[in-house]
Amino acid sequence: MRARVQTQVTSSGAAGPPPPPRRAAGRPASRTHRRHRLLAVAVVLTALLAIAWGVSVSPLLDIDHLQVRGVHHLTASDIETAAGVHRGDAMLWIDTNDAVRRLDALPYVRDARLSRQWPDTVRITVRERRPAAWLDGPAAKVVVDGSGRVLERVDAPPPATPQLLGAKVVPPPGGTIDATDAARVAGQLTGLAAAGTRSVETTDHGIVLHLASGPEIRMGDATQVAVKLRAALAVLGASADVPLTYVDVSVPTNPVAG
Repeated sequence: MRARVQTQVTSSGAAGPPPPPRRAAGRPASRTHRRHRLLAVAVVLTALLAIAWGVSVSPLLDIDHLQVRGVHHLTASDIETAAGVHRGDAMLWIDTNDAVRRLDALPYVRDARLSRQWPDTVRITVRERRPAAWLDGPAAKVVVDGSGRVLERVDAPPPATPQLLGAKVVPPPGGTIDATDAARVAGQLTGLAAAGTRSVETTDHGIVLHLASGPEIRMGDATQVAVKLRAALAVLGASADVPLTYVDVSVPTNPVAG
């Protein structure tokens, strides 16, 4: 009886450990399925991106109308070339910041804006600088605005625009002259004041206006320009019959003539 029990135990022990769960055998197939699913998603996304790219550069979304506003000295062609934006370009891929940066680099441009008018129009609006005076540069005559920025080279002085005297540094277009105070005063001369002023000079004692006919106007520094001009005109009007050499309005509340 004892031998039979031992034989049963030995037979039971020889059977070994139980077989592994069946689900373990299924894991490789699950990973394969996941890879196939990810590959399918990637293919779909690639196809969608390709379609989106194709639509963005298709004639459906290109520039059919390019509007340029605010130019007087520049031309629409100048603006298009500088901005790098042309008819037929893809609306979606315009780099507006880069285009505005290019436009701001033009000497005549004070500021510029570019906007899209979907689906096929781009509008560029420019605010130009106003010529205030001219002066003789080392290579040619140049025109400057009221900040002293050189706008362009010219063969002949523009009409009704005073000459600047006393500048020592005259850079190419896009640069700024050193006589900025004189340019600032010239930039505030309008109408008859601009037409009647032959030149604006920077001196050791301040800014002096040389009139086309009449005495020189000693302005002092480049502040309160409008107030000083009114004071000078009042003195000239009150002294119409008296020959004057100068009118000093450096202190506009107390003008001096002689």
